[in-house]
Amino acid sequence: MRRWRLLERERDVAANLGWPWRRWLGVRLALIAAGVGLGLLSRIWILVVIGGLLGAFGFRFALAGTAASRRLRMERAFLGRLRDLRDRMAVANQSLDTALQEIGRDPGPGLEYVLAPLARSASTLDNIVEVGLRARSPVVEYACAVLLWTRSRSLDGLIEAIDELLLPVGSAQLAVQEEAAVTLAQQRAVTIAMSALMLVMFVIVIRVDSFRAFYQSFAGNVVLVGVVIIFGLLVSLLGVIVQVRDWTRWDLRRLAEEQERLGAH
Repeated sequence: MRRWRLLERERDVAANLGWPWRRWLGVRLALIAAGVGLGLLSRIWILVVIGGLLGAFGFRFALAGTAASRRLRMERAFLGRLRDLRDRMAVANQSLDTALQEIGRDPGPGLEYVLAPLARSASTLDNIVEVGLRARSPVVEYACAVLLWTRSRSLDGLIEAIDELLLPVGSAQLAVQEEAAVTLAQQRAVTIAMSALMLVMFVIVIRVDSFRAFYQSFAGNVVLVGVVIIFGLLVSLLGVIVQVRDWTRWDLRRLAEEQERLGAH
């Protein structure tokens, strides 16, 4: 289960950056190969391991903040479209299906990819599920789950669900994520600065023949292992300042199937 959660997190970062999964995977593999290759060229065996780890996790760590910022912007825009959906049903007296389809045709900036399924002529349930899967966002997934659950209810029930559930809960989720994002950005900046400083200092040191020979020896590799462990502990301590919990993932496909069985066609 833990392996699948890690894979889902990777997919989340790629999707939030707007990258296709294959491109994200290809870049990660290329960076791992480059890190290992540079380690081999240095003839310092521990750098082979460190280079591989930097290729595997360093790139993701550096872009995680950008991915989170893009997702927050998308979620903020999505809440605006939820208000639009509510007004279309309450003021223009449109059905949920009609309102969703019109919003899909004009999704607004930053939501073109996520809301594109709503403009299709396929089943509305399937379109809502596809929106949730594309967004990979706690705010959007929760909204899609509520829309699937309330779609068979009356128009007043749908409007009430948006007013009392989706907009308040979505706004609260967004506020919590934004607060956490500020703290995580500060931690990430400190970690990157520390890493860059250590890298520059190490490159300068190994340009000296005597130091390079030492770090190519067994004793030198032991020293490097100790430095990496201490650095890892420092980064871990920074992570203790704020812990962002994993968000609840909804099985939207199963929920849609249950609604179909209940007659929400």
